[in-house]
Amino acid sequence: MKLSKVLSGLASCLLAAASLTGCVIVDHDDGHAHYASGSITVALTIDGSNDPWECFDHDVSGIAVSVDDGDGFVVQEVGDCEDLGLTIDDLYEGYYDVDVWLVDFDGYAISDIARVEGVDVLDGLDTVVEVDFPWHWIDP
Repeated sequence: MKLSKVLSGLASCLLAAASLTGCVIVDHDDGHAHYASGSITVALTIDGSNDPWECFDHDVSGIAVSVDDGDGFVVQEVGDCEDLGLTIDDLYEGYYDVDVWLVDFDGYAISDIARVEGVDVLDGLDTVVEVDFPWHWIDP
């Protein structure tokens, strides 16, 4: 008799646990679709150095970055050269082509363009792209 009570109690627990597996609780559902997104960080070196003084030595004010997904979606941003990098956030998952160039204090391009193709952006991750500008790529 006691064994049957134990078995019926165990069966009840299993049924209760099985019924909970189909339950989903959503907290703070805002009704908007959320897309997977990540970021690209361009890490800059000038003539192989990550010393911010290289920016002053070559009269470079900023780093310009253009990100293109191949379907016409383009993001372009400019950051301070002394930061030796720039991060572009909120990019959908996928492959991007990244163009990087240096600008002077008036915002004009003063270097060749470094192009990195097929940069893979994954949900929740930051993809780092390392770019070096040799001194002969920078206009005096």
